[in-house]
Amino acid sequence: MRKLGCILAVAAFLSGATLALADRPQGLMWNRSGLPATIPLQIKTDSGGDTVVYLIDLTSGDKVLAAYARGGEFFRVLVPPGRFGLLFAHGAEWQDEDTLFGLDTRVFALDEALVFSVGVGHRRGHIVDLRMLDAPSVKGLSECQRWALDPDSLQVPRAPGLEGSEKNRGVAPRPEKLSAPRYDVRSVFCD
Repeated sequence: MRKLGCILAVAAFLSGATLALADRPQGLMWNRSGLPATIPLQIKTDSGGDTVVYLIDLTSGDKVLAAYARGGEFFRVLVPPGRFGLLFAHGAEWQDEDTLFGLDTRVFALDEALVFSVGVGHRRGHIVDLRMLDAPSVKGLSECQRWALDPDSLQVPRAPGLEGSEKNRGVAPRPEKLSAPRYDVRSVFCD
């Protein structure tokens, strides 16, 4: 009977731990900047704990965006354009948005503000490497947008009623109006 009680206690503890892990946020938590989030910010972390990243408005000091990166997992979030400070909260056991990771929450900031910008055909963001929490590193991340012609949009439609007939052996009559070519926008990483 005592073994059954121990087994039930361990099972209850493990199910509670599983629920706590399942309740962790993931990705963008909120964006209060009033601007569209279109520029990449990538965070690299170790599996030793999770990280909440805040974008800080340098004029007001307000937090304008929050995102949650699970430790050791690939993390990329889109942020609004502008110059922001980055503040991080790191810990092992997520509590909630007010308490963060409880008493073990480690809060730190980058020394310099980061600029997130959009130009003609490109978006400039950043990769922040937090795998060494005492010495975070930052490097640029650029996405270029390329226009690719959709070749199917250049096909001349056949004249109606001539498909499969003897009249269609030669050149098909030219339609009165050709359709405009279509283009697809493709994003690629660039320097």
